[in-house]
Amino acid sequence: MKKSTATAPKKAAASKAAASRPDVFQMVTDRIVTALEGGIIPWRKPWNAGAGAPRNYVSGHVYQSINAFLLGMLPYEYPLFMTYKQAEQVGGQVRKGEKGMMVVYFSHIQKENKQTGEKDVFPLLRYSTVFNIAQIDGVDWKLPELQTREHEPHAEAERICVNYMGELEGPSLYFKGDQALYRKSVDEVLMPAPQTFNSVEGYYATLFHELAHSTGHQRRLNRPELVENAGFGSTTYAKEELTAEMTAAFLSAAAGLDMSATIDNATAYIQNWLNALKNDKKLVLSAASLAQKAFYHITGQTAPTYEAAPAEE
Repeated sequence: MKKSTATAPKKAAASKAAASRPDVFQMVTDRIVTALEGGIIPWRKPWNAGAGAPRNYVSGHVYQSINAFLLGMLPYEYPLFMTYKQAEQVGGQVRKGEKGMMVVYFSHIQKENKQTGEKDVFPLLRYSTVFNIAQIDGVDWKLPELQTREHEPHAEAERICVNYMGELEGPSLYFKGDQALYRKSVDEVLMPAPQTFNSVEGYYATLFHELAHSTGHQRRLNRPELVENAGFGSTTYAKEELTAEMTAAFLSAAAGLDMSATIDNATAYIQNWLNALKNDKKLVLSAASLAQKAFYHITGQTAPTYEAAPAEE
C-alpha cells in the first residue's frame, strides 16, 4: 500500500513535466508556416551563397537540416550566430530587445527497460536560441570575406548531376516528353529538353528535384516515403515531395544557383505546403532531415546521424 502511495506522486510529477515541456515540433512548424504566410519560401534560397552556410561563430559548427532553413531565411549579411552565453564569453552583449532564432538538436535520455533491466536510449528533440552577430555589441568581429566562387554556378550544377549519375551510380537520364518525373521501376529520370525551360535555374531546380527522388530507391537510401508508392494527397506523399524540394535547395546552394524566382505560381505553391504542414507538425523536420541525407548521398558525402548541440551551447 505504501509503495502505491509513493509511486503515484512520481507518476503525476512526470506527467506534469511532460505536459509542460515545449512542443518543439510545433514550434518549428509554426516558424515555417509564418514564413510561408508572409510569402517567404524558406527552402528556395536557404542562404546567401557568397556568405556561406549558417554557422556558429564561436565553434564553427555548420548548421544542418532544418536549422539551415530557419537561420538562412533571416535578413543578415553574415550568417554567423551564437548563443547568449557564447556572446558573453567573447566579451559581447546581445542588445536589449533583440529576438533570437531557435535551432533544434537532439539530446538523449536513458530509461530502464523493465523487461531486460538494461538502459534504453531515446533521442529527445530540444531547442536553443541563437543570435546573429549583427544583434551583438562589444565585439571586434573577425569576419570572413564574402566568397567569390571559383566555378561558374551552371557548370557546378552540371558537375554535381553528372558525378551523381555516373561515378556514384545514380539513375539514368532521358530527355523526352513534356513532363519531369522519376520512374522508380526502371530507375530513370525523364526530363523535357533543357531549352524548353524558362531559365537555366529552372532547369536545374527541376532536375535536382527528380534526382532527389531517386535517392529513395531501394538500392540507395531505401526511403519508405518513395518505396511505398503513396498516393497524391497523403502525408507520406507530401513528405517525399517536400524532401525533394529541400534537397534541391541544398544542391542549388552548393552550386551557387539563385532559385528564389523559379516558381511560376508561388501563391498556389505556398498554399499547398501550408495545408500539408498544418496537418502534420512533424512533416517539416522529418523532411529536412531526409533531405540532408539525400544531399549528402548525391554529393558523395557522409551524412551525420543527427544534429547535435555543440558542447559550448
